[in-house]
Amino acid sequence: MSAAPLSFGQERFWFLNQVEGFSAAHNSAEAFRLSGPLDAGALEAALGDVTARHEVLRTVFPLVDGDPQQRVLPAEEGRPGLVVAASTEQQVRAAVAEAAGRGFDLTVDRPLRAWLFVLAPQEHVLLLVFHHIAWDAWSAGPFWGDLAQAYEARLAGAAPSRPPLQVQYRDYAVWQRAVLGHEDDPESTLARQLAHWRTELAKIPRELDLPVDRPRPAVPSRVIGTVPFRIEPELHGRIQELAREGQATVFMVLHAAIAALLTRLGAGTDIPVGTLVADRGEEALGDLVGFFVNTLVLRADTSGDPDFRTLLSRVRDTDLVAFEQKDLPFEKLVHALNPERSIDRNPLYQVSIAFYDGVENALDLKGVRARHESIDTDSGTLDLVFDLNQTKGASGGPGGIDGVLAYAVDLFDRDTARHLARGLLRLLEAAAADPGAPIGRAELDFPLDRRPALRPPSETPEPPDQSETPEPSPAADRGARTPLEETLCGLFAEVLQRTPIAVDDDFFLLGGHSLAATRLVSRIRSVLGARLGVREFFDEPTVAGIARRLGSAAREDRKDPLPPISRRPAGPTGTGRGA
Repeated sequence: MSAAPLSFGQERFWFLNQVEGFSAAHNSAEAFRLSGPLDAGALEAALGDVTARHEVLRTVFPLVDGDPQQRVLPAEEGRPGLVVAASTEQQVRAAVAEAAGRGFDLTVDRPLRAWLFVLAPQEHVLLLVFHHIAWDAWSAGPFWGDLAQAYEARLAGAAPSRPPLQVQYRDYAVWQRAVLGHEDDPESTLARQLAHWRTELAKIPRELDLPVDRPRPAVPSRVIGTVPFRIEPELHGRIQELAREGQATVFMVLHAAIAALLTRLGAGTDIPVGTLVADRGEEALGDLVGFFVNTLVLRADTSGDPDFRTLLSRVRDTDLVAFEQKDLPFEKLVHALNPERSIDRNPLYQVSIAFYDGVENALDLKGVRARHESIDTDSGTLDLVFDLNQTKGASGGPGGIDGVLAYAVDLFDRDTARHLARGLLRLLEAAAADPGAPIGRAELDFPLDRRPALRPPSETPEPPDQSETPEPSPAADRGARTPLEETLCGLFAEVLQRTPIAVDDDFFLLGGHSLAATRLVSRIRSVLGARLGVREFFDEPTVAGIARRLGSAAREDRKDPLPPISRRPAGPTGTGRGA
């Protein structure tokens, strides 16, 4: 089967997978307690049926000519298999967490793994681990439905008979690029939305001043902790009433409350947060497993100590416009704005809101009772994530909102995270009781002097306007001094499609981006036979830095000089475009 390009969202996950060393930060693990006479053979066969139906679950993402590509494995080769292991009630939770925490190498690993832990003849725990390059929360519906049908068929000794899917994920990836067009075409969707976001996110804070317990480390551990909390049905109902009165949504009320909370805790009055939006507008995509979500950056203006009604109105107006401009891939946005790159924090936002409207992970295997189990996952990439799932009561009214606050252990103690979750509840209660009161009046029961030693209160510095690709600084205009640096300058110029390249020029400040970095690393490996990882390049994205890493002294002893690539005209490899 021919290779296909990655979707824009997949490109970001692929790049992060290379930079972060195959961490589990982008795993999605689902575990179920299964009680009853389970047929493990039928279950394994059913998993194979589902991966045969959904190509993305049997897709690997190797580099092809410097770019990652989707390579769909044949159905038999792509079956995930089912690892069956004996366990006990005392051991199984740790065993599930350990398996869920194993990373993927997306260039060779299929993005789905499955374990069945046997506790007793009729008591099991099923664990499925997906990488987000092939999975989102809205994939749960089609996946569990297809698995249940396939299992029932296999119990009867037959393969499931279902009409084939209208499209596969790789068709979506090709379609996405065709529909969005190219940023060089001013009439394209991509160009129009890019113009909006450049204006909307101009001078966005580089980093929120959060009430951390410790300074941000240079190299993050990516370890997260979680604090569960719940918005009870009574408060949920009052939140819905606030939304109706303000011609807003429940999400917008929660967004306004989180922005107010962060302002109250010293994060300033310009509060950017990230959120996910589903991109399943086409009917054919509704039954498809895959990653179809995009990230939006939403800014909230909390200046002037507004009352909650006023803040909700501001948030509503901002969010409505943002949702109308939701198609621009986040990767394209990061490339266009070119914020300061750092391995220690997420670009453009460090806090996110994940809001689900009654999303349920329901598995219904014939003859077996299935109950969803929580998993002790411990890997993530953001400082704070407010995970919120709105539910309905038995009569269809408000059933409450189940919340989890995930926090970076590098920065926060668990007690601080508890205070943050409790502070959000207090602020929502105050807003529901008196939406005309200033947000600064709500009692949060949380100390406001939470800044660590050596981090005094200060205004967030504004990054330079990087909407246009900057020219190299004349002060750093040092030319190549060795054959190795000359070769590297040539490779930089080839991928970036620009000259001259000075040895101290930063690849990203010259307009480079994640995929271009991948292409460059691939070219360096090919031309120099060097072992260079994307993470190493990210740490030192200059010719001088890469030359040091490759060990220039050893290479200077070669009898045959390295080819002066910088003197050749740039070829078609690496156009400098893409996410």
